[in-house]
Amino acid sequence: MGIMADRLAAMVVKATSPDGQIEGELRDNDALRLSFRPGAYRHYTEDGLGRQLSRLALRMWTGYQRAYDEAVAEATGRPVDRSVEDWDANRRRFRKAQAETKCTGFSTDGWVYAETTGMVAWTFVVRNGALSSLSEDEFVDQALSAYFAMNDDYRTKMRELRAEHYGRGFV
Repeated sequence: MGIMADRLAAMVVKATSPDGQIEGELRDNDALRLSFRPGAYRHYTEDGLGRQLSRLALRMWTGYQRAYDEAVAEATGRPVDRSVEDWDANRRRFRKAQAETKCTGFSTDGWVYAETTGMVAWTFVVRNGALSSLSEDEFVDQALSAYFAMNDDYRTKMRELRAEHYGRGFV
């Protein structure tokens, strides 16, 4: 692997929900783990759990962006400066469209819905009855499958957006 690929493969991003009861961990760029503190899962309501997951997702994404920028800086020997992109009108249009892109995903059994707009506004909706019907492990599987379905939607839409702004060869 190259220097950048090595740095990205070595990245580990961890975050906790605002209430401190749920932890997320991202390794190897797409290996995601979600865990509850002992006994926490059964104390949530579906709405409360959805809010905690939404905030956790934002914290994970923010941590990922910081770690990614650090990896780029380490590989290139200079800090990432996003203001440099401002001079390119096409790049500005791409970034604007990227920030407005809505991506969604449902879990395999339909218990959890995940949505993001521009990877900065996150919403997780946990269907009523999920907590009484699913064990903690089953719920984690559902939440992760909703996230991965949403992430697949994001990747597809980003390929289309890059093709639209930069041409098919850039995809």
